Amino acid sequence: MHQYNSSELMQRGVFRNFTHDTQSNLAKMGRIISVRDKDTLYNTGDNPLGIYGIISGCIKLTAEDIKGNYYLYGVKQPGWWFGEISALDGQPHGQTASAMTDTKLLLIPRDRLIQTLEKKPILYKYFVDILCLRLRGAGQSMEDSAFLDLPLRLAKLLLQIHSDRNNYHAKISQEELAASLGVTRQSIYRVLKSWQEGNYISISYGDIKILEPTYLQELAL
Repeated sequence: MHQYNSSELMQRGVFRNFTHDTQSNLAKMGRIISVRDKDTLYNTGDNPLGIYGIISGCIKLTAEDIKGNYYLYGVKQPGWWFGEISALDGQPHGQTASAMTDTKLLLIPRDRLIQTLEKKPILYKYFVDILCLRLRGAGQSMEDSAFLDLPLRLAKLLLQIHSDRNNYHAKISQEELAASLGVTRQSIYRVLKSWQEGNYISISYGDIKILEPTYLQELAL
């Protein structure tokens, strides 16, 4: 899995269209933090410290209600930014972020980010672009849930999670996949088992590796 440095991170996601000077200044304002495997970075309801970029490792974003119902919003890989909504509006986090392996992050403090945006309001446009993209993605997920069969939805999710195309391998459990798609673990198991029998994937506890990505890509079309 690729590892990014601070300068490379600033050229991705919402910051990719910022000027080089602005990217450099924000990177200097940031600090590197480490999160151990399975530790929580922040919980739902926590006040935001800033926006996070993943240098190495993996972060999952989840939510859980008082009845213990669990939902997986997504898995973020190196090169991704997250936490931008709360960093912008200052409201508590709506999700819990936790590490799926030992993870290193670049944290840009919220006050420094807001100061930069207020000095150059035109930069807000790039956050609007990202938020619109997220809304479109949420709408697409709702359509997929309504119209697509489980194997197609699962193929799309696995390809999204395995976003590092040089390494189709991630630590994620069948329970987490089921929570993300709103189905039972048994349903996920049946699909994964059939793919394993076809030698398209290999599965072990909390671990899935795509052996034939082309097969899943064709399913997800």
